Amino acid sequence: MSFKRTLLSGIAAVALFSSALLPAADAASVSQGVYHTKQAVKVNGYPQTINQLNVNMAKPYTTVEIGLNNPFHKLATVNSLATAHTQINHHVVGAVNASLFHFKNGYPSYLLMNDGIIQHIGAVSTNYNDFMKTPAAFGVTNGNRGKIGKFTLSPTIEHNGKSVTMTSFNRVRNDNESILFTSTWPYATTRTNGTGLEVVVTTTKSVEGGFALGEKVTGTVTAIRPHGEKDPAAVPANGKGYVLSAQGTEAAKIRDIKMGDKVSIAYSVDDTWKDARYMLASGPLLVQNGKVDMTIDPNSLKAKQRTARTAVATDKTGQYVYLVTADSGVRGKSSGMTMAEFANHLVSIGAYNALNLDGGGSTTMVTRKPGNVYPTLANRPSGSIDRSVSAILEAVSTAPYDKAATMTASQAEPGQVGIGASVGFKVNAALDQYLNVVRSIDQKKVELLAVSNGIGRIENNRFIGEKAGKGSVRVGYENAVTDVPVTVTDSIDDIDLSPSVLMLGTGESIELKASGKSKDQAVIFNPDAISLMASGGIGTLDGKVFTAGAKEGTGTITATYGRTKKTVQVTVTDQPVSLSSFESDSGLKATGIRAEASLAAEKSIQARDGKASVRLNYDFTANKEGISAAYLNFTGGLPLASRPKELGVWVYGDGNKHWLRGSLRDGNGKETVVNFTAEDGQDWTGWKYVTAAIPASAPAPLTLDKIYLAERSSAKKDKGFLLFDQLQARYSSKPHQERAFQPSASARAERQDKTFTVKFTQAMDPAYLTDRYVYLEDEFGARQTVTVTPAASDARKVTIQAPAAGYAKSKNYRLVVTHFAKNKQGVTMVKDSITEFKVN
Repeated sequence: MSFKRTLLSGIAAVALFSSALLPAADAASVSQGVYHTKQAVKVNGYPQTINQLNVNMAKPYTTVEIGLNNPFHKLATVNSLATAHTQINHHVVGAVNASLFHFKNGYPSYLLMNDGIIQHIGAVSTNYNDFMKTPAAFGVTNGNRGKIGKFTLSPTIEHNGKSVTMTSFNRVRNDNESILFTSTWPYATTRTNGTGLEVVVTTTKSVEGGFALGEKVTGTVTAIRPHGEKDPAAVPANGKGYVLSAQGTEAAKIRDIKMGDKVSIAYSVDDTWKDARYMLASGPLLVQNGKVDMTIDPNSLKAKQRTARTAVATDKTGQYVYLVTADSGVRGKSSGMTMAEFANHLVSIGAYNALNLDGGGSTTMVTRKPGNVYPTLANRPSGSIDRSVSAILEAVSTAPYDKAATMTASQAEPGQVGIGASVGFKVNAALDQYLNVVRSIDQKKVELLAVSNGIGRIENNRFIGEKAGKGSVRVGYENAVTDVPVTVTDSIDDIDLSPSVLMLGTGESIELKASGKSKDQAVIFNPDAISLMASGGIGTLDGKVFTAGAKEGTGTITATYGRTKKTVQVTVTDQPVSLSSFESDSGLKATGIRAEASLAAEKSIQARDGKASVRLNYDFTANKEGISAAYLNFTGGLPLASRPKELGVWVYGDGNKHWLRGSLRDGNGKETVVNFTAEDGQDWTGWKYVTAAIPASAPAPLTLDKIYLAERSSAKKDKGFLLFDQLQARYSSKPHQERAFQPSASARAERQDKTFTVKFTQAMDPAYLTDRYVYLEDEFGARQTVTVTPAASDARKVTIQAPAAGYAKSKNYRLVVTHFAKNKQGVTMVKDSITEFKVN
């Protein structure tokens, strides 16, 4: 079916309702006319798990449709097809797998017709052990009733103004029969003997599908295999042609056809099927006229196999359609059924006619759980995964969207309510009378209607606690009403202060939030009843706002409520606070998306501080599409005290111009991404200090989950490494300069215009003796504008010329030749070469 309506958006496909609101999970209405049950039963001593969708076709807005992918032979899971076909005012509320199909190309094995268009003619059979010995199908009539029954698809040939109808198609030819063979026939030739006549017709379009009933497809005769010739005719490939094969009395139908003649073919079905919106052929029939009557040998291996089963059934009138699955493969729960057992079960639920559908690993049912927008798995497929299949059958609701009829509601703020405290209420989710999710809820229209058990009163649409005890508040919204349990308490056992640890810069302010607990449950109470006191001379309090003093130091803030007290530690500092020294890779993990990534402790290249740093190796080269990223993950996350203003970290770069970022998790569990560099900003080699500002809008407490390197440009997908050291958090707004090194009083003295000559022990590659890999910086990491020149006459030397204005007097600098410098053989240096000097 083709949909031109806008897809649903902004609605999470997750369960929104509790079992208290709606029927139990094993029996529930999924729309106004569709009911789902799940049963655990025993059949002939075998445990079975059976899922059933009852579809009342007489209910408004209710039908069963065929679900096809685009193109129709592209396999997809039942769940993905049902989800894709769910649109505005067109909800797939349940679905099962349907057509048997060919794994090699995805084409259905048997006839598939939708809206008068033949999608695929499929095949039939004469073998009593085959599913389609008796061609049968399921469809829905124009009067919206289910229909199951036998059918005949008749290929009609027109030649020189004369029309003849073939006996059948794509099955073994018997005596006195005329058979049409197309590429759906599983063999390259007709496999007939020489007693018949065969005509090969080639066409420019498919003769297997893509046309309406009665529509002619014309082709040209390209070969004739006369009577008596031993070799059977070859069947044209890819549906672009066919073979007309006739024997005995039927041979006269094609005897006058000659080489080069034009021949047309068209298809028709029985009159009883002409009012069907669609036909989905399958087999065998399991139930006919209310009795077990299978069109397959019940003693055949296919019928006796104990496996997962899927079927569609109808009552006598077609008003009720039943979509039924029986699972297999779970010991003690689902053993699978034989066809006879399945047929008897279908009779027991009221089936008048029933048709077997694809089973085994394909058996799948999805249903829309109450409160969901999209359907999800209802059964357990025998392969433990939702297999990709061909056409499916979908129970569909086309109901309009209406006002809320049922809902779940809760306190706007969770917890017990203290006496004298007030709380509002909110609607969490709602369904209309058709069990559609109410997509937009106006919380301003929520009404509090009544209070039970005398625990409080309603004032200004808020509940106020008055007496300790348990009761409920009746909440109304549109046409929905529900009772929300409420507990009122007159005691607090513990006080929670947020932040639980305070860190901030001098002169900075932060607001404290207080909440209480009673028996480990949150208590809603008037926070003004809590008194706060600061100690240690660290700052002042104005209500719940603490302002740090002008001096750095430590102290405490104590909250008091009656006899209950709570104390939190306070640190006032303008200096960075260490989060990780990266002395080892313990507690860290590397992962990659479209990338390879690994971690190691780096001890060869000098650490920024301490004895080691952490090395993140990345390789983006194998994935040119999409964004590649290599992650340094903090196992369990790295908690950040209070609310830092920025993160800072020392990074030894490789200069490959990727994007260095961080991922924080805020107090609501949502991700906040911060940037240590611009998108192409990792453009340096050697050690450099970088910072990432933390948005003030991110609610505390914050957790640092990962630092990562990302690249979206396929042209820049390379490999390399970064080193990390001294991860810090800053809580002050005051300017801060991070030292690259501590100046040494014993450093060698040099002139302001000093030109350095670095001598290596072996010949070097001049491409790596540039200011990208050789730099000169001051004590705060500011790199100087020096000129780096490889010696023309000696590949073991490089000169570093001072800036035009010279170096600043009385300052210390250091000259760094990074690890990346390579010799003529392409071998890098083991570590950086560092020379510190001071200027006279």
